[in-house]
Amino acid sequence: MRALEGGWKMYVFVARQPILTVADEVFGYELLYRNSEENRFVPVDPNKATSEVLMNGFITIGLERLSRNKPCFINFTEDLLLEKVPEYFRPDQLVIEILENVSLSLDLIRVCRDLKQKGYLIALDDMIDINRPALMELLHYVDILKVDVRAVSDENRRKIIQLAEDFSLTLLAEKVETLEEHQRCMKEGFRLFQGFYYSKPVIVQASSIMPLNITYLRLIRELSVLEESVDVDKVTSILEQDLALTYKLLRLINSSLYKPKYSIHSIKQAVMLLGTETLKKWMYVLTVENAAPPTHPREQLVMKTSLTRAKVCEQLALASGEGDMADGHFLTGFLSLIDVITQRPLAEAVSTLPLEADILAALQGGENRFRKILELAVHLETADFQKLGESLGGMPLNVSTVFEIYAQAVSWTEELFQENFMEKITE
Repeated sequence: MRALEGGWKMYVFVARQPILTVADEVFGYELLYRNSEENRFVPVDPNKATSEVLMNGFITIGLERLSRNKPCFINFTEDLLLEKVPEYFRPDQLVIEILENVSLSLDLIRVCRDLKQKGYLIALDDMIDINRPALMELLHYVDILKVDVRAVSDENRRKIIQLAEDFSLTLLAEKVETLEEHQRCMKEGFRLFQGFYYSKPVIVQASSIMPLNITYLRLIRELSVLEESVDVDKVTSILEQDLALTYKLLRLINSSLYKPKYSIHSIKQAVMLLGTETLKKWMYVLTVENAAPPTHPREQLVMKTSLTRAKVCEQLALASGEGDMADGHFLTGFLSLIDVITQRPLAEAVSTLPLEADILAALQGGENRFRKILELAVHLETADFQKLGESLGGMPLNVSTVFEIYAQAVSWTEELFQENFMEKITE
């Protein structure tokens, strides 16, 4: 990731390389770690590389743009496999690549067996040697053998092709660079193909928003207890202080196994849907990414404004007799500047969030109760007293009440910011 100078907007990068079928159709894409526009791998901790590819590819960029919803081949480290991180995604979204240097322990084989039973495709990457302990046991749960056609010896190549036939596995030729190599692989029974002969990796870039380190630490602390002891209300309260993390959480839900059959109307509902154990695991994945507090005045202003709007909307809802919708009003106010933060058109920024239809409509300018209270909050914020008076028409609120609510919300935001962020900002 690379942060913009003087701002909290970041650019994230993922390289993709197509994997083709015999008919030259795209079967899927391998996603590769990149940290800049420069199209080359920079050595980095493997856990960090995979975590960033997952977050940047699936959450920030999105599969519709990145792979046209075709499956993505992703290298998983032994640690992430044993943590069952692939299960955070749907089986149709990815192919799990196991690198040659991963130890084929009994625990790893059990994880692969479970993943196979749940419908995930598993590929063994960089196959050049078949003389590995436990390989034969693992092959029962493998679907694809990726063969480095430039590194494998002719003898091992013949043995791998025979293994694929014995175990009914699909052969994928990788690092194919010439027509002659392609033709040979076709004759030998390879059915999937990848390499510079077809396409070099192409970098896909997108903007992201930077969550706050302090939020991560507080959430992990709250979640690091027995599941039945987790205070969901407190977890929700912490999330309500971090727009970036809430946005990532909503995108995560919409792109994963936890994609709801119904729409989200509050942050607490999102937490309950994902579950505290899964949320805790995701927090560990997210902490691998770089994060920093807002240090630029503009960033601080946007963060404060989002928090204040959220609190004003919540309290206005309570004061006007819409207490049962207060959480939804908070979420509406909280996300109302998401286009400013992501620097994307608002419709694009919210299109990948599983929001309740009325909240989504309100954010996009539709007239409903959420929009009416959001506009009232904005008029308070901008001191537009004429529009404020017009907006209060027909509402069980008076000017003194809304002024008091706004003043309390500003005070709440300042106190929150001072307690949680200022120490980090001034370090």
